[in-house]
Amino acid sequence: MGKLGAFLRLARIEHGVMAAFATAVGCAVGAGGWFSVEMYRLALAAAVTVAVEVGLFVFNDVFNLEEDRVNAPDRPLVKGEVSLREAIALGAFSLALGGALAAALGPAPFLIAALAVLTGMAYNARLKKSGFPGNVVVALDTALPFLFGAAVASGVRIPLLAYLFTLTAFLAALGREVLKGIVDLEGDLRAGVRTVAATKGVAYAAKLSSALLLAAVSLSVAALALVKESALLAYTALVSVTDALFAYVSATLLLRSDKATAEKGRRTTLLAMFTGTLAFAAAA
Repeated sequence: MGKLGAFLRLARIEHGVMAAFATAVGCAVGAGGWFSVEMYRLALAAAVTVAVEVGLFVFNDVFNLEEDRVNAPDRPLVKGEVSLREAIALGAFSLALGGALAAALGPAPFLIAALAVLTGMAYNARLKKSGFPGNVVVALDTALPFLFGAAVASGVRIPLLAYLFTLTAFLAALGREVLKGIVDLEGDLRAGVRTVAATKGVAYAAKLSSALLLAAVSLSVAALALVKESALLAYTALVSVTDALFAYVSATLLLRSDKATAEKGRRTTLLAMFTGTLAFAAAA
């Protein structure tokens, strides 16, 4: 695919697609159901999400260029497949496009998109090595598509269920980010990244990660009270799988906080977040 393939790898387009799906779920929750979603607004919202994700990932590689020369020599910028000027132009265009399309969707979607851009750029430029504050930003930007989608469908009158799903996703993503700090401990210590595992120890990080994951489980159960009856069975089935996976990871981390256990937990939580998104989709 040549140059196009290099741009797609730089943009990590698969992350944008996953975030766009979360936005679609948010739209359905905000609209009161999938059949109530206005398709043209959903298409615009998905375009905003992909554009913002692309812009943030491109600038992540721009700011990380020197580190990637050592840790990720196969990245397009490092290999020279994409020039630094081209990357900056793509990132700036993507963020500008995302902002313009978000503004067309209304003030509430625009403000949420702006929050994602500002926090994401702060992470790229300053917060990546800060440890827990950086984890918070990554978790926030992981969860915001649900809230953004709901705002696209309902403006400022966002349903309580959308807020609950957003907070659940935030806690789960934050727990996973803390967990990843255990897996990446050796490299983070060399790079000066102040993760919870690096500053407080792996046992403390494991306990914190477990607590955050279990808090997400609790909120997902609380959401049962807000899910409409017609969707209750599907949501319960899918969220039960999600919660069982999170509970399993939490239990194993409390028993053992070594790198191998954390790596298994990292993979399992990724699966749990996927099934959790499907549960949110079913609840809409």
